[in-house]
Amino acid sequence: MKTLLNATIQPHRLMRLPLMAAAALLVLTVAACDSFIDRKPLGEQTSENFFLNEEEAIQGTNATYNKLRDWNIHVFDYLGLTDMISDDATKGSTPTDAAHLLELENFTYDAGHQSFNGWWNGNYEGIYRANVNIRNLPDVDMNPELRDRLLGENRFLRAYFYFNLVRGYGDVPLITEPLTPEDYEQERVPSEQIYEQIIDDLEFAAENLPLKSEYASDDLGRATRGAAESMLARVYLYLEDYPNAESYARDVINSGEYELLSDYFTIFTDDGENSSESIFEVQATATEEDAGGSQFGQVQGVRGTPNLGWGFNRPSRNLDAAFEHGDLRHQATILFPWEELPDGSGQTVIENGSMEDERYNKKAFAPSDHPGGRGNSPVNIRRFRYSDLLLIAAEAAYQNGSDGDARNFLNQVRERARVGQSLTIGILPENASPSMENNLDLDDLDTRVFARLVHADSPADQAGIEPFDHGLDRGRVRADLVDFIVSVNGISITDRQSFLDAVEQQSAGETVPVEIHRIRHGEDPEELTVDVAIAELLPDVTASGDDLLQAIWHERRVELSMEQKRWFDLIRQGRAADVMQALDKPFEAGKHELFPIPQNEIDLSAGALDQNPNW
Repeated sequence: MKTLLNATIQPHRLMRLPLMAAAALLVLTVAACDSFIDRKPLGEQTSENFFLNEEEAIQGTNATYNKLRDWNIHVFDYLGLTDMISDDATKGSTPTDAAHLLELENFTYDAGHQSFNGWWNGNYEGIYRANVNIRNLPDVDMNPELRDRLLGENRFLRAYFYFNLVRGYGDVPLITEPLTPEDYEQERVPSEQIYEQIIDDLEFAAENLPLKSEYASDDLGRATRGAAESMLARVYLYLEDYPNAESYARDVINSGEYELLSDYFTIFTDDGENSSESIFEVQATATEEDAGGSQFGQVQGVRGTPNLGWGFNRPSRNLDAAFEHGDLRHQATILFPWEELPDGSGQTVIENGSMEDERYNKKAFAPSDHPGGRGNSPVNIRRFRYSDLLLIAAEAAYQNGSDGDARNFLNQVRERARVGQSLTIGILPENASPSMENNLDLDDLDTRVFARLVHADSPADQAGIEPFDHGLDRGRVRADLVDFIVSVNGISITDRQSFLDAVEQQSAGETVPVEIHRIRHGEDPEELTVDVAIAELLPDVTASGDDLLQAIWHERRVELSMEQKRWFDLIRQGRAADVMQALDKPFEAGKHELFPIPQNEIDLSAGALDQNPNW
């Protein structure tokens, strides 16, 4: 059950705010649980005749939430400025589609790039909505406790938008009131003042918001005390104020409100929405009226067959190499061609010959069957998970000299990542999809599990097991090379789970025979047996000192991969230049740590805005 936070409000007149190309129109819909609540259109209402009662106060706040589903906040520009620009992802889609995103990937952008302008505008539009509510709510005749809660929600969201801006652009204009025509030109203020405002807003939110467990089911998805305190922990981590970061993280951990979901594969499914691990996520519910969803899933969805989206934000090959041997989170992160869709529909992702190195972000997967159009995706956008908070606590504890506590928080995340397994041979096992079975004629083969990917230098790699290599031949899968697993130490394999169970029955350090049925294009199938060592899966980290810090940073990457965290992690860690330059990216230290201020905004500001260094 999830809520969709919606209403319609307009400013008193359509005016150009100085920090956006067009005025902020506060437009959304209202829903609760999984059903759409019908309400009369409010298109004629304005901020001057709105906020007359408690219901309108709630609707005004819902309008601020709705901005989180917007194209300019968590969709196209955002994915380019967080994932595609980093080493986690590349542009994806077809080579010529939205070619401007290649400028982000290749660091050839300038201050006129549309993504910087779009994200700037989107966040300031969200701030405008929050400011309208924060100004008007105190005068509404309503329940005082509810009023304080709504103020807390708006201040949480305003802090969220400002945190986006200050991390991306550095010094930015600070606006805490709805602007009047006389206030169009705004100068940038030092980032320290922006952070002071963010912290003040989040502290107010933490004092006035309920715990997650105290909300009624109809309000599921609203900002909570735990979300505000978690954001404070994240903000202080960015400020390198590690005592405060650890303190707020521990408050959330000790609240008992959150716990890791046992199955990592469930987190990004319908069943994982608003789960025990969810600290804050953007709510979305698709309707036949094409309202209530977002384009987050469409932009990243399968392009071709089945036709689910546009195929942007492709997980990179560099990301593959970041996962340790057999880490099953890899399989939960990337959706491959010739893999069955994870929605139970039985459909297979068919190779699209117009795309290069086709792979998709599985964490943004939208079901193949939902109300409305593809642009009305019902996927909730996970913004803050409990595992993220544990890793913030780990890093802060390390910086505060508590290696033991840091290892404890870190190893909680690693233990869950094992998904009940403790041993591996270093492959990603996958069941052949129905379409793949038909194309490969596997009737005489009992097993359906094959080595989708073999991690470099893993026991399987050293034993000669090969990863799936394939292509297209007149629309049919051509298996250039596929290794099906027939048995492990004499235990017959039929599917992925039986393979995992068989490996789990072995002992770490021993070497066992693994039977392989190898299909190679143009050749008869080959039966072979290889000796494979059994290895520990994601062993607990025992390191200290800098090795421990590197382990925490590594865990952040693989645990949170394709969740739009990597780029700003690299920036705050001071590693962006080294990492990007190692990939032959023309990252310039002293320049690319901040995005350029959008040239359009500088031009419209009548000289009030200046540019970031070296732009």
